[in-house]
Amino acid sequence: MLRSTSFLALSLLFVITSLSSCKKKCVISKEIVDSGAIIKNVIFYPNSGNMSTSMAGNYLINANSPYADRIEVGINGAGKAPVDYSQYNVLCFPLKTRCNASFDRSVTVNAASQNVVYKIVATQCANCEQEWLTENYVLVPAFPASYTVTYDISVVDK
Repeated sequence: MLRSTSFLALSLLFVITSLSSCKKKCVISKEIVDSGAIIKNVIFYPNSGNMSTSMAGNYLINANSPYADRIEVGINGAGKAPVDYSQYNVLCFPLKTRCNASFDRSVTVNAASQNVVYKIVATQCANCEQEWLTENYVLVPAFPASYTVTYDISVVDK
C-alpha cells in the first residue's frame, strides 16, 4: 500500500511539473536601442499625444512640415526647446504592439541614392492582450527634402 501511494505521489508530482514548465512567462525588457544616424539622449515633447496617428503616412517632420511647430526636444539633458530644423529632422512611425515590447530602431541616410531608411524591429510578448501605441520619434541630422524616406517595420512575437 505504501509503495502504490509513493508511486501515485511521484506520478502526480511529475504531471504537475511537466504542465507548469510548458507555460513559460514572456518577459521582455521595455528597452529602446537606437543606432545609425539617430541622435542619442533626446526627449520628445509633442504638443499632443498620438500626434503621429494624424500624419496620414507622412512621418517626416522638417521645417516645411505642418507639424514642425508642434514638437519640441530636450537634447542631452537640456530643457525643452524648439527643433532646429537647419540641423535636424524628426522621423516617427506609430506602431501598435502588445505590452512588454522592446524596440530596436535604426536610421540609415544614403546620400548617393538620396534615400533614408527608418528601420524598427519591435519584439513583443504574443500572449499579452493589451495593445500600446508607440510613436517612435527619432531625431536625425537634417537631410534634403527631396530624399525618399522608407520604413522597414517588423514585429516579432516571443
